[in-house]
Amino acid sequence: MSTKIRPIKCPNCGSEKHLQLDEKRYRCKNCGTEYFLDDDDININVKHQFDYGGFTRTKGDSDISTINVIKVFAIIGGSLFFLFMLLFFSIDSSKSSASYKDSISVDDSYKAIVPVKYNGRVCFFYLTDRSFSNWYSDDETPPSGYYYGFVDPDSGKVFADKLFISDDDARKVGMTAFHMLQIQHLNQAKKWYITIPSQFILEIDPQTLTLKDVSKTIFAKKKAMSSGISSVEFISDTYEDHASTAGVGEGFKVTNNLAETYYYFPATDRLYTKDAYEYTQQLPTSELNGEVKDSVFYILDRKEASESSSQKSLNRLWRIRFMYHLGDPQDAGYFLYGVTDSPRGDKRMISHNAITDWFTGFNSKIDYQDSKYILIEYNASISEDAPTILQLRNTNGVILWTHAFELPLKIQGIIRDNQKIWFRATKDNHNTEDEDYIASLTLKDGYLKYEYKFTTKHKVPK
Repeated sequence: MSTKIRPIKCPNCGSEKHLQLDEKRYRCKNCGTEYFLDDDDININVKHQFDYGGFTRTKGDSDISTINVIKVFAIIGGSLFFLFMLLFFSIDSSKSSASYKDSISVDDSYKAIVPVKYNGRVCFFYLTDRSFSNWYSDDETPPSGYYYGFVDPDSGKVFADKLFISDDDARKVGMTAFHMLQIQHLNQAKKWYITIPSQFILEIDPQTLTLKDVSKTIFAKKKAMSSGISSVEFISDTYEDHASTAGVGEGFKVTNNLAETYYYFPATDRLYTKDAYEYTQQLPTSELNGEVKDSVFYILDRKEASESSSQKSLNRLWRIRFMYHLGDPQDAGYFLYGVTDSPRGDKRMISHNAITDWFTGFNSKIDYQDSKYILIEYNASISEDAPTILQLRNTNGVILWTHAFELPLKIQGIIRDNQKIWFRATKDNHNTEDEDYIASLTLKDGYLKYEYKFTTKHKVPK
């Protein structure tokens, strides 16, 4: 067979430049491909060779090499991703650090929440045990202690939030029993007072949005109290609960540091000894110097449904008309042991009469009463899970509405405006801490709305 002469070209790149390795085997000088001649055919044995800084990748290693390349890119990509995330979290951390530097964590434990009137509108006073947590401790952290404030229930706007006394100062003066405080509005004096065991009296002034300690100034003109207060408490004045045998009145039972007990009435600025207090309680209206007012209040008469029952489940609303001794001693517990024809008390009662038939309700009580409305609270049964029922009546005993609400619901401190009844509502959560709200009931239909929540954990700006 004759041999045909052909130009020898690289089958990969077409270059004629080559290096002859033996009789029929060549290597392309351009791309490095090795090939050989076999008669009329050119059989290609591809063997690419590249410099990777010390290692050679051959076609036979192609799968392994692909994996190695993927690993290389994965390492590079991972490194870039790590650097990106590090940069991102550094920026986010710096933002968080700035955020923590600009704000302080607050824990509140509310000791009092009551509705008051500010410029003729309903607002709520609060007193809280407050502690601060500042990650960046510095001089800008407020002192922990007892803070008070006033909040608008409609808008949630806080009219005032102020430090009353720091923890350190409270310990120095012995004002530490805030958990046992009592708070009352003395109608005749037109003032709100707080007592803190054992010797402190505070006055809330909604018009100036302030709370002040009046323990020393309130008795400034009373020589008998010049030795100071050793204990103080409110005189019982809850008529709807039938009043205690100790009597009622809008004032304080106070003992000085000489162990002498007196009864003080801010409306008239009179201080009574125990004997004078008990004597004045029983004075007839003719001897009260004209300081009386023809007044009305309402009580619930309660009884068992049957002889076999141990629970008082039948209730009847009574209207009591009496002569009220303005801001001085009285004993208006007329029906302490149930309504009878021979009531006990100070003999100042003018009349009494039932204004409703008997109705069923357990644990009943009057939550609120004024010249137009009476709000009654009771349970439908003796079960611990029985819903809270609220019933609004007018002062003639006519039911305006009755609603059952979720249980448990604790109602405290009630005030009324032209459209709503406002109060503090506490949700008793068994597994978590209780929740305190400002709630309202519409006078028209009794619609319940939680207007504002007192948060226990929040942040405040520096």
